[in-house]
Amino acid sequence: MLKIDGSYGEGGGQILRSALALSMVEDQKIKVYDIRANRPNPGLSHQHLMAIKASSEICGAKTKGVEKGSTEIIFEPGEIEGGVYNFDIGTAGSITLLLQALIPPAFEADEQMIIKVRGGTDVKWSPPYDYFENVFLELLRRMNGDIGSELLKRGHYPKGGGKVKVTINPSELQDISLSEGVDMIEGRAFVSELPEHIAERMKKQVLKEFMDLETSISVESYESASPGTGIVVWTRGGKVFGKGVLGEKGVPAEEVGEKVAKDLKKNIEAGVDIDPNAADQLIPFLALSDSEGSLTTRKLTGHLETNVWLVNRFLEDGVELIEKENEVEIRY
Repeated sequence: MLKIDGSYGEGGGQILRSALALSMVEDQKIKVYDIRANRPNPGLSHQHLMAIKASSEICGAKTKGVEKGSTEIIFEPGEIEGGVYNFDIGTAGSITLLLQALIPPAFEADEQMIIKVRGGTDVKWSPPYDYFENVFLELLRRMNGDIGSELLKRGHYPKGGGKVKVTINPSELQDISLSEGVDMIEGRAFVSELPEHIAERMKKQVLKEFMDLETSISVESYESASPGTGIVVWTRGGKVFGKGVLGEKGVPAEEVGEKVAKDLKKNIEAGVDIDPNAADQLIPFLALSDSEGSLTTRKLTGHLETNVWLVNRFLEDGVELIEKENEVEIRY
């Protein structure tokens, strides 16, 4: 049994989700202890319980200690099975975070896996749906990952109610295919149960920041159980970067638009391969791919360091981080 310190490094739910994914792929029984030990509310929350439940369902795992507030679990995976799965996180728990635990094993399943999840699509401290689809999944597709997603309904904090469908076919992940250059900027500004001009103002600010690049930003206004707004931008071309920022009460729409545009611009101008958010999310897939290579990202984050540490607990020839003057190299 592999024992994993759930309080290591960033010490959040990411350790649990990545550990579950790698446990299933590597058929490795695990014990995760001190789960979220340094957080204000230690142990498993509803969101984390759902990740364990969903993981257990797709591989018939045996588990111990899976209850709210628990700081220690045992997870013994079984055989990963394709098919159609439906999961309801409840309230606005992040759909994109839940899928981080399920996508790696889905590539290893015996047949196509279709996962339908109800919860939050665009909520704090998690990848917004449009980043998930247009950056994260696009990068997986460039690694030969046969995966697609469909946004059925957006859901925001606190009621959630969003719906996403993801279809994954068994795939042998290969070295990532990236080349130089950015051809254009795409994006989506969205607003629900709030004035549409908020999204329009976000869009206008992004267009101001990218006068020298072809830029196409759509605006989406829709009904949902709770109000919400935000904007996600991404690149098209040889490189795939992205950034998403949600609107907040008291923060002008122009400030949100400026923030998302300037962050994206930093990644483009840095001349690196992937943005910091994609870097930590890709670590398990890079380690599990059949190739050796390297990628660069703009800065070192706690999430990146933590995911590299975790991957290296499972795989001997895992991932190495090399800090340089203006970038971090990821060797896998």
